[in-house]
Amino acid sequence: MQFRHSIVVVLTLLLAVAGMADPTPPIQPQIQETPLPPAVTLPAPPQQRLSDVPNRPLTALEAAEIALRHQPALLSAAAAVEAAMAAVQQAKSHLGPSVVLNAGYTAVPVANGSAAGSSAGFQFGATVDQLLYDFNHTRDLVRQSFAVQQSAQATLTQSQSDVVYQTKQAFYTYAEDLALIKVNAENVQNSQNHLALSQAQVAAGTGLPSDVVTAQTAVANAIFNLNLAQNTASIAKVSLAVLMGIDPRTPILPADSVEHELSTADLNAQVAQALIQRPEVLAAQATLQSTLYALGAAKSSNAPTIGAFAGWDSHGLAVTMGAEQSLGIGITLSWTPYNSGLTKGQINQAKANIVTAQAQLTSTQQSVISDVSQAYLNLMTAQQRVTTADAEVKNAQEALDMATGRFKAGIGVFLDVLDDESALTTALTDQVNAQTGVQLSRAAFAHALYEDQLAPPVPPAP
Repeated sequence: MQFRHSIVVVLTLLLAVAGMADPTPPIQPQIQETPLPPAVTLPAPPQQRLSDVPNRPLTALEAAEIALRHQPALLSAAAAVEAAMAAVQQAKSHLGPSVVLNAGYTAVPVANGSAAGSSAGFQFGATVDQLLYDFNHTRDLVRQSFAVQQSAQATLTQSQSDVVYQTKQAFYTYAEDLALIKVNAENVQNSQNHLALSQAQVAAGTGLPSDVVTAQTAVANAIFNLNLAQNTASIAKVSLAVLMGIDPRTPILPADSVEHELSTADLNAQVAQALIQRPEVLAAQATLQSTLYALGAAKSSNAPTIGAFAGWDSHGLAVTMGAEQSLGIGITLSWTPYNSGLTKGQINQAKANIVTAQAQLTSTQQSVISDVSQAYLNLMTAQQRVTTADAEVKNAQEALDMATGRFKAGIGVFLDVLDDESALTTALTDQVNAQTGVQLSRAAFAHALYEDQLAPPVPPAP
């Protein structure tokens, strides 16, 4: 009985194994291949490229130099300087002599108000006026206008510095986006290789049909991300061209560029230096100085004014014959002892403007300290991120190689391959971001310290 029972068990097992065998061929997955679309580009502008824009890859410095020459936003700041210089010229004119020439002709009726029998009278004259003393009222106005000019000049310098920094930001962002295109293109290639691997495993009978579908989905996702990266880079190129002041359709390629590395050994000394040379601080100081001169001018607005004059007059019936001439010189005194509170109102307004200007100066100084501090922290962190990102790439590549090897050997799961592939793409993206972050942080630190290689000269103090 025991022997017969054993035979039954064996036969049952054989039948079970035979029943498990599936004579049908492996399932062929129905997948849809994802085409790789070409990159979308802008047509070149119809007009010829500007002569000072080279038809080759540009460095960050070259892009900034072009921006300083062509950025239209700088024109308004330069025009403000010209207007301020003209205001100084106008104010100074009141300190010098003024010459007034006059000429006239008069018909004098001699009877019954008619012109009949009238005689012609000619008159010529010249007057020279010179301010002698007005308790420094005019001189304070000149000093005020000169301080306004210095503020406008510092504002122009600040605008130029900002354009340089913003252009470099756009440059490195564009270069970063181009590098990310390479990362995503590599991801597409890896995804296609893994798709081919999954198909080979299925054909060999060691893979699952679902792996092929999953791999094709990964390929489609990689192509989608590549397309986004290409569009992001194209938009970044347009932004860079706009900051450079050239046609946004102009083809531009960035060359390898590295920002000058500044010392970070003594941050407090660098903050103190930035407070001295940052153009916005100089502009705020000049504005404060202009309000102080305005207060002095307000206090002397109704003070006595002493002047001198010399005059010559010639009049008669004829231009050259019979004319009577006279010459006179003298001193003038003008004083308005009471003007119904006008002077008091001007003084109070000037004092309020001083408070506002002082507060603006303090706010600007705090902003500069904040700029330098944040730029320092970002730079230190960016430099640390490079080391971390390099290690991340190395480990992600090793993990992907191991997962791929296990899958080829038939002892791994295909989802592990895809997960590690995604991790490698993330690591490479982090590496590009970290490397670009160092250059951006260096540019920001140089801008905060006003130590940029293209920084315009600091205007003289008023």
